[in-house]
Amino acid sequence: MTNDFYAFGAIDAAISRTKSLLWPFNAGVWLRLAVIALFIGGVGGFNPFSYNFGGADDFDQATVPGDLGLSDPTILLIIGAVLLLALLFLYLGSVFQFVFVDCLSSGEISLSRTFGMRTGKGLRLFLFQALLILLLIAAMAFLVVLFVLPAAAVGNASILVGLIVLIPAILLLALVFGTIFLFTTDFVVPVMVADDCGVIAGWKKVWSFLVADLKNAAVYLVTRFVLGIVVGIAMFILVLLVLLIVGIPLGGIALLAMAFVGDAAPALFILLLVVGMLIAIPLLLLVQVPFVTFFRYYALLVLREFSPEHDLLAVPEA
Repeated sequence: MTNDFYAFGAIDAAISRTKSLLWPFNAGVWLRLAVIALFIGGVGGFNPFSYNFGGADDFDQATVPGDLGLSDPTILLIIGAVLLLALLFLYLGSVFQFVFVDCLSSGEISLSRTFGMRTGKGLRLFLFQALLILLLIAAMAFLVVLFVLPAAAVGNASILVGLIVLIPAILLLALVFGTIFLFTTDFVVPVMVADDCGVIAGWKKVWSFLVADLKNAAVYLVTRFVLGIVVGIAMFILVLLVLLIVGIPLGGIALLAMAFVGDAAPALFILLLVVGMLIAIPLLLLVQVPFVTFFRYYALLVLREFSPEHDLLAVPEA
């Protein structure tokens, strides 16, 4: 019965291909895939500036821009630079989506081999996803205006009713847009590579074979979601292990040192925090490599079942 569904039959094959690519261990392959994982997956967010080195009054005084000697134009310039870097990072992530497909389809793990020829497609994907994000934000804002603001005008009890209606609506909206993002990454990107087309043309082809086989499309979506939960739990455990391996020695050093440095404790904390992040982030990226590789192989294997003409895994396993 499981062989009737593409999503089930591709799991073992994706595991096998992932093992063939990553084992025996090759440092160069793992490091290059870790760079790709950085751009297309990320390592999660952590705000090192959330630590408070003093009381509330000290914190407020320390964070007033005027006291830091920053003018309003300077603050705006910093914000603009951060936003520009974030957009650049997202754009590079879009390009590396195609580079990743090229690596797995050819069996040659290289960051530069096809990067230049994928910048145009990466830009199209970036703009498409940016448009989706703006539409999602606009839709959520519309739901808030539709359900919460009228209720707020009536009274507190009505606000609660509005939130009860709003939360399921937002979850449904997130599910719809999440599905679009998923199919875009898993199927549209490789279709764009195979057919040398744009995002819209790629989506038309993906839409045609998904609609023609709704049963397998639904099973893939559910299976992908369940696999994401399972992998998320495994990743959470591995991340905790990495943080413990890195954090316990540094924490011990910090406790010993802070007993002697006195007023220099905040500076020492920042130094150890930076050192810990420099060690932990590469390790966390390497931890992601097998999972990111598996999911991309898995999507490509399911894609060729939906549409054999878009089989990009012609290269056999190593």
